[in-house]
Amino acid sequence: MWDESSNRTRIKLCEFECLDPAYEASHLGADALGFHIFQHHDAGEKARRFAEIFSYLPASVAKVLLTDVELDVLLDGILPTLRCDAIQLYPDWSAEEIGQVRQASPPDTKILKVMSAVTQENAFGNDDEFLHFYNGLVDGYLLDSFRIGGTGRTADWDHCAEIVRGTALPVFLAGGLTPGNVGEAVRTVEPFGVDVENGVSDRIPDGPLVKNMDKCRRFIAAVREADAMLGRA
Repeated sequence: MWDESSNRTRIKLCEFECLDPAYEASHLGADALGFHIFQHHDAGEKARRFAEIFSYLPASVAKVLLTDVELDVLLDGILPTLRCDAIQLYPDWSAEEIGQVRQASPPDTKILKVMSAVTQENAFGNDDEFLHFYNGLVDGYLLDSFRIGGTGRTADWDHCAEIVRGTALPVFLAGGLTPGNVGEAVRTVEPFGVDVENGVSDRIPDGPLVKNMDKCRRFIAAVREADAMLGRA
C-alpha cells in the first residue's frame, strides 16, 4: 500500500468483524482492511479474534487497527497479541506516548492520526498547528468529515484538498463516501487514499451492519475510474 512508485488512490474498506467478509473483500482489489477495537470492546478478546482472521488474509492487503483505547490497554492488551500493518489513532497523544506505541510495534508498522475536517474539532483548533505537531510523529492521516467517525456525512472537500496540499504525508479521505460520490471526491481532493465503512455496508433490520460486496466492488471500480481520468497509474 505504501509503494511510492505508484500514485494511484489507495482504498481502505473498514469495519470487519469476522473472517468470511474480510477474506472476500481482501480479494476485490482493496489495499487495506480496517478492524475496530474501541473502549467499549473487550480488547483482549477482539485482539485474539482479529489475529486469527489476519492469519488467513493475503499479505498483500494491509491490516489496519482503528482504536481509541487507553495507551496501557493498547500496549499491554492488544499489541502483544495482534500484529497489524498500521494503527489508526483517535486519541491526541503526546510525542512520548506515540513513541511508546512505535517501540511496542514492529519497525515497519505505520501510524495514522485521525484528523477532523472541522478545524475546531482538532487539537490546537488550527489545521497548520495540528499538522506541524504530528508531521514528525506519524506516517499519515485519516481525514474524516467529523471527529466522531461513522456519521455517513461528507466533508467540505475543498477544505480537505487544502489539507492534503498542506502536508507531505499521505492522507486518507473518509466520511460519507459511497460508490456514487467517491469518484468526485477523488477528483476534487486528490488524496493518497480513501476510506469507507457505512458507504459499502447494509443495516439489517433490527440487526447488525454488514458488508455488501457488490457495493465494495462498485466503490473500488469508481475509484479506479477516477484515477484513470486524473492520469493516476
